[in-house]
Amino acid sequence: MAKQAILDNQGNPLAYELLFRLGLDNRFPDIDAELATRRLMAEQFLSQKIEDLVGESLCFVNFPDTLLREGMADELHQPQLVIELLEDATPDHTLLECIKKLKKQGLKVALDDHVPDPAWDEFLPVVDFIKLDLRQTSMEDCARFIACCRRYPELRFIAEKVETLDEFSAAQAAGFDLFQGYYFQQPQIISRRILTTTEMTAFKLLATVNSQDIDYNKLTNLFSSDLSLTYNLLRYVNGMHAGTRQRRIDNLRSAIVYLGHHQLKYFTALVMTAYVSKNKSVELQRLSMIRAKWCELLAEKVCPTLQGDAFMCGLFSLLDVLLERPMAEILPHIQLSEPTHQALLERKGQLGFLISMMHDHEQADWQKLQQRLDFINLSEATSSRCYEEAVKWCQRLNNGH
Repeated sequence: MAKQAILDNQGNPLAYELLFRLGLDNRFPDIDAELATRRLMAEQFLSQKIEDLVGESLCFVNFPDTLLREGMADELHQPQLVIELLEDATPDHTLLECIKKLKKQGLKVALDDHVPDPAWDEFLPVVDFIKLDLRQTSMEDCARFIACCRRYPELRFIAEKVETLDEFSAAQAAGFDLFQGYYFQQPQIISRRILTTTEMTAFKLLATVNSQDIDYNKLTNLFSSDLSLTYNLLRYVNGMHAGTRQRRIDNLRSAIVYLGHHQLKYFTALVMTAYVSKNKSVELQRLSMIRAKWCELLAEKVCPTLQGDAFMCGLFSLLDVLLERPMAEILPHIQLSEPTHQALLERKGQLGFLISMMHDHEQADWQKLQQRLDFINLSEATSSRCYEEAVKWCQRLNNGH
């Protein structure tokens, strides 16, 4: 399973679509959409809470109409769940009644890869979302259809396969409410901005922490120059021994010394990512943190000696997007190990391989992912477990636990 964000106009995640392993030939040969949905529901929804997968966001799941007709969703009472009806569904009276029943249960319904057709007109007042594939329907046709449907004020439109900033802007102009695609992960860099004071502080902090001999006076001065930074450091340190009898640490220098070099590097790296994410999508910062832990967990299995570098590598893998600058311009300002530098700049070495592996997972390119897993002799189950642990770690960190 992978998940892909569905974003609002400001780039904040409103929902996630769960993407099933449909392309792993060696694992699920000839699997059809029905079986994919059954397994997804059994393995993800019955074994854990939705909140563990998507937090408080909505959760889109593909449902073939055959499963709805046989009543598979009749006992679901999940206000976060959005039933995503596949494009090959037959728009008849029975299906319409199924959808009305789901709505009474408190579920939401979306039409996936929808192609405007009069046969679906009766469904428009009762569905919540309509997804239009920008690779199937022209932007002009999308705009016309959206304008015609504005008489249904509750209906929201999702642009699928938005892959560049230009497409994002055009989709906004066409009237789309929500957006799904890879543009927020790999947007084309169209401008270069000057780093803010807080971002410069974060860069200086990281450089100081990564020095072989830490200058604690300089480090204390850098932390004390930013009130929120000091507060977060003390909160982080005291959170580490919460529940123990150890005295609360309220002195900045004591907190820095208490953390030690290794934890200090982690904390500073996380702070830096948060600082450069301030005016960007919340999802970008979350994805950076997930990648950091994910890469670290994978490295533990594949290349244990690079585990510390792996965390930094994953965390900084989206810095070019966050700072709207090429990676080659950013890296000289950060003291990173050579393996991390090579991975971020050229996708080379073992860490570069892990970054590529994570990217394949995020894009649900299961065939390519399986080839990489085979190459490093890592099981699919282990790879998936690392991803799920990273997602949960990120959620705990964001919740202050």
